[in-house]
Amino acid sequence: MPLQALSLGCEVDVWKPRRGVVHSVFARAVNLLVDGEMWTVLGASRPDAPFGIRLAHSDGGFDATVGDRVNVRAGFVRAGRLIVDCRTATRWAPTKWARPKDGLAARLAALEDAALSRAWSESAGMAAAVTTALHGPETELIAAARRTVGRGPGLTPSGDDVLVGILALLTSGAAGAAGVQAASRLVRALPPGLPTTSDISRHLLSQAARGLPGRALHDLGQALIEGAPPDIFSAAIALVLDTGATSGADACMGFAAACRSFFLNTELAAA
Repeated sequence: MPLQALSLGCEVDVWKPRRGVVHSVFARAVNLLVDGEMWTVLGASRPDAPFGIRLAHSDGGFDATVGDRVNVRAGFVRAGRLIVDCRTATRWAPTKWARPKDGLAARLAALEDAALSRAWSESAGMAAAVTTALHGPETELIAAARRTVGRGPGLTPSGDDVLVGILALLTSGAAGAAGVQAASRLVRALPPGLPTTSDISRHLLSQAARGLPGRALHDLGQALIEGAPPDIFSAAIALVLDTGATSGADACMGFAAACRSFFLNTELAAA
């Protein structure tokens, strides 16, 4: 009996025939390698993602095994014995953000206060080092990126989560041309360190580099930058912090450091 998909990420094409393999299986998610991209079948309670297939009801116990063949055809995704009907699913795609609204400093302080105790102890330092290096020469940026990629605990190491958070801000549109330029520089600095991290992290970094963060981080960033009501902002923080043991908090540290660097560092703004 096929499971029903509730929503699809903007980068998931279930109508073109494709083949792949099950990469990894977790309690509330299954990662599929399809045409060189990592798609994720997500439990109903998990946030949307650009390469995600979120189910309408099931939240775990997926009938799939690492190495199972994946076949995509006519709106269906089959991964081993797991079959997902995507034909009536809605679409989710990240949107560009407006420029920062008044009160950013206070909202940013609230985010940092909430995330700091949950993040890995070295995440804030890595985030500061990378964002500082974005305003310096290429050699310094390459060195900072190499010290960050693959560093720290977790299935997606904390350093990679920090970088995803930084890229989410730089590619959001809120930082304008300066953000686009900085994102390009950071993306060029990443390759030397990529062999040191996991397959999943490499895919997430690639997606973030293309302006494709997951919905939880996207919505938090938009609430922070554009000034959402306090209850919405608090809920957005909580949802991101619930990602992994430290992954969500580590991404918040990267995002916060990028915000400070590009919006609140008056010395750099005046330079």
